[in-house]
This record gives sequence, C-alpha cells and structure tokens, in this order.
Amino acid sequence: MYIYLKEKLLNGLIQIVTTMDELEKKILIYLFRDPSLSQRNIAKELGLTPPSLTYRIKKLQDEGVFQGYTVLVNPNFYGKYYGFVAFKNYYDYMGEGIFFKFKCLEWLNVYGVEGSSIPEIEDKIEGMKKILGDYSLKYFPKQEIIESKPYDLQIVKYLVRNPRAQAAEIAQETGLTQKLVEKRTKILLEKGIVKLIPIIDLKKTDIVMFSIFTRRVAETRKILDSCKILEINDGQAGIIGCITDRIENVRKYVEAVRNVADREADVMVIYDYQINSGFSL
Repeated sequence: MYIYLKEKLLNGLIQIVTTMDELEKKILIYLFRDPSLSQRNIAKELGLTPPSLTYRIKKLQDEGVFQGYTVLVNPNFYGKYYGFVAFKNYYDYMGEGIFFKFKCLEWLNVYGVEGSSIPEIEDKIEGMKKILGDYSLKYFPKQEIIESKPYDLQIVKYLVRNPRAQAAEIAQETGLTQKLVEKRTKILLEKGIVKLIPIIDLKKTDIVMFSIFTRRVAETRKILDSCKILEINDGQAGIIGCITDRIENVRKYVEAVRNVADREADVMVIYDYQINSGFSL
C-alpha cells in the first residue's frame, strides 16, 4: 500500500481539490523561501503595490491559510541531541521531546526527537513504538553540542517569543547593541541554528511541500536549491525540505535527484507540519 500510494502521488493521480490563484501561491512560496523578506520587497518581486499585497495576505489570514510564524531551533544550540524517526500514521503522537512533526501522504509521520543523549532519544523512540508500532526509518545525524554565547541565547529566546522581531526591537528588549543583534542573527540564520518558518495550513492551499532524505546531501542540494526551504544534515546525509507550486514539479525534482545525485533518495510529500521549539523561554 505504501509503495502504491507513493507511485500514485508522483504520477500526479492524486489531485489537489483546493484552488488558489497563481499570485496567492507565489506569495506563500515567498513566505517560505525567505520569511525575513519585507512585504514591500515581496510586492516588488511580484509586481504588486504594497496595499494590494497587504490585502492578499490579510485574506489568507482571514481564511486560516496563513497563521503567522514560528521558529525552529537546532536542539544542539540548547544542549540537546536529536534524531529523526518515521512511523506509519495509523495513530498520531505528540509527546515530550518531539520538536517537529511532518505528516506525509505516504502513510507516514516523521518526528524530530530530542534528548540529553542519544541513548535517551533511543528510549523515547522505544516508548513511541509501544503506541505507534515499528518505525519505518530512523536517522541520527553526526552532531556536537554547540557552546552557545550568552548574547546568542538572549537573541534566540526573544525570537522564539516574537519570530518577526526586528534587530532594533531585540536590542531594546535585551540590552544588546543593534549592531551585535544584526550580526549574530545573520550568523545564526546562515548556520541553520535557527530557522524562521511560516505557519501555513497546507490542506487549504495548492502548494506542495516535500522532503527528501539523501545520503549525498551536497549533490542533492544543488538540484533542490531553487525550491529548498529547510535543510538538516551532518555533512554527508540529511533531510532537505522543499516547496513548489504544483505536484508535477515534485516528480521532476525527484527524478533529477535520483538520476544525478542519489538513486536511493527517499521522498515524502507533506500535508501538515508542526514545530515545537524545545528551547526554554
């Protein structure tokens, strides 16, 4: 059933029933690709006036499509280790230590699990197995705990509470200089320690989110760069999350990855996601 459903999906036989105009889809994709981009810049890229873009974003909010922003923080930043595990989605699960969850069309839920050590995460996964059954995939990236600077901790704590906060606001609330906040925020984002993510109800959209697990992440990244919104890797293997405006594009990306970079890459199409930062406020 799992293989059959995946093949149906990638052959374009599962149709999205919602309808969105092309501009709405492009707006959502811009929000995913670069959440820090100002509305004025998005309007310029799309050839809209700022008031027209504001109207469309408010419409998406009123319809429950766009629900704000959240922040995904690398658990290594706050002294935790992490791993990934996928279970058949006969049951749902949201327990202690789950810092993100992807619900996938391929009869799977993918969980990010954090803990004070790898053995602790293994114990949590064993607990999940008692409820969810045997897992289909398990992956622990090579990782080290990050020695976080006090000013970085202050910045990230504030961003978790206020994901769209500007440098001047963070500086005022933390007592740090604006120049330091701007510099450190840029570094934290570039290193993937923090990632600003829009909260979108994918079931109400025509855009398609998918992830690829690959053991050749450098080669795969080159192919997925134009659609990439999230990447978690250890330098060799990893998960790359992407967004695109139609299911046909998923097929093209997957075929390109398997033909050029990693013929054994696994693909999962995501219909819902949840981010739960374990970073203490």
